[in-house]
Amino acid sequence: MIEVGAISSWDDANSLLPAGRADLCVLARPHLYDPHWTLHAAAEQGYEGPGAVWPAPYRAGSRPPRTGRTDAPEPRLTWGS
Repeated sequence: MIEVGAISSWDDANSLLPAGRADLCVLARPHLYDPHWTLHAAAEQGYEGPGAVWPAPYRAGSRPPRTGRTDAPEPRLTWGS
């Protein structure tokens, strides 16, 4: 069985496969957002085996991707006022 859609994190895939709910997880949107999603997921889990070797030109990208800013300034305008 193949699972497609609504899988957005490595934790989703890691819970579906061992539970026997899927034999294969197919990810499209996460890879559109981040082409190196699989390598970033491996880095977040601490995996450094032969399946997660970064190509030489992209080794600087082997860190986890940035998340949204948390120190952004508050908006000056509000709706309805």
